[in-house]
Amino acid sequence: MSTNRILILPFLLISLILLGACEQQSETSQTNPDRISYDANVHDKAFGKYIIHINALTTDQLPTEVARGYKISRSKNRAMLNVSVREKQGGAEMPVTAGVSVITKNLSSQLKNIKLREIKETDPDAIYYIGELPVGNEETLVFDIDVTPVGANKPILVSYRQKFFTE
Repeated sequence: MSTNRILILPFLLISLILLGACEQQSETSQTNPDRISYDANVHDKAFGKYIIHINALTTDQLPTEVARGYKISRSKNRAMLNVSVREKQGGAEMPVTAGVSVITKNLSSQLKNIKLREIKETDPDAIYYIGELPVGNEETLVFDIDVTPVGANKPILVSYRQKFFTE
């Protein structure tokens, strides 16, 4: 084998690896075109008469008494997703019950299991859906969330993306 071929082979291998990584990144970052994208800097979006609020954080950021009250494990390696739906009624916004489901993946397309539970508060009135899941340092999660407010004909499809820092 000539010296030129020996030098080209590692370059080709590195190029193929990088090309594969780029293809994988573009595949995982593509979401259903019908989904409206959120990112960590945007928490509220209006959809007609509904406003959907989404945020996610590591559970160590929750005050101890709040975590205890909702039976949430406080940890820098656990994340909590919070989704709430409000309806514009006149000049006010009122909390609304909704069907909320979520599929969570990291950027390697690994599924992360998260089950949401409904929380209803009466003082003040609030309805929200929370769920917990493990998270790694500098891990980016994409939450594909289907929200169907009670009385709505079809779900609102949203995608929320958040990078977590646990160290």
